[in-house]
Amino acid sequence: MSEKNDGIWEVSLTLDAAAVPTVDSAFEAAGALSVASFEIEEGGAWTMTALFEGQPSVEELSASLAQTLGGTAPALSLAAVEDKDWIAETVRAFPPLPIGPFWVHGGHVAPPDETRIPLLIDAGIAFGSGEHATTEGCLLALARLGKEGKAPTQALDMGCGSGILAIAAVKLYDCTVLAVDIDEASVEFAREAAIGNGCAARILLQAGDGYAAPQVGRRAPFDLVMANILANPLIAMAPELAKVLAPGGTAILSGLLVEQAPAVIAAHEAAGLSLVRQDDLRGWTALVMARA
Repeated sequence: MSEKNDGIWEVSLTLDAAAVPTVDSAFEAAGALSVASFEIEEGGAWTMTALFEGQPSVEELSASLAQTLGGTAPALSLAAVEDKDWIAETVRAFPPLPIGPFWVHGGHVAPPDETRIPLLIDAGIAFGSGEHATTEGCLLALARLGKEGKAPTQALDMGCGSGILAIAAVKLYDCTVLAVDIDEASVEFAREAAIGNGCAARILLQAGDGYAAPQVGRRAPFDLVMANILANPLIAMAPELAKVLAPGGTAILSGLLVEQAPAVIAAHEAAGLSLVRQDDLRGWTALVMARA
């Protein structure tokens, strides 16, 4: 997808809120180094920027987006970016985040004190460093489980990305977690993060195709399933989630916009789960559902 011009290039566009997750995933699949999106009109337009190493073909990106979106792609702008050490810049740009009982930080920032649980997640290729509303919503939902008498003993982190949710579950509840991602690079990143957080003994990581990953069937049932992915995969995988969730178990679901929540809820209700709570945050939502 890259042309001969070297360096870092920025692709930017304006799009509707409903298209943000799909375009985000499409840019990542096209090899973007990073993708950022921001709401510019409440309930309306969003702006998105993606950084690429080497000049990407706008024509190819537009064609890919048009196919993914099933229509005309938004207009794309392309610009060369000042030469920088982008890994160092990303690390410096990742501020520590207090989220509920957690302190999410990179290796360049020490935990502030002993009142919060430190989650060491350095900037990298895997999704889930805490700054996105979906990750924040999942962490807050996870923290509430203990207060509600539903502390997990065996959890599944489906689509684990950076491993932040698996690490948080272990540190908060001393449970065991199976963390699965279809992307082998994310699994390696999560493995390093688990080691860095002292949680490697409690987290089993596996690259695999969702619930078809061998260890999922071997370790089921789980009393907690966490899935911070996208609305359409959540809907498609709802029956499989229900099969591995223990009676009385909890599912924390995110990666979806507020307006996508009804369809995700309906798919899981059809599979035998019921909605416990919906927490909306900055246009995104986290769902807590339970199996009777």
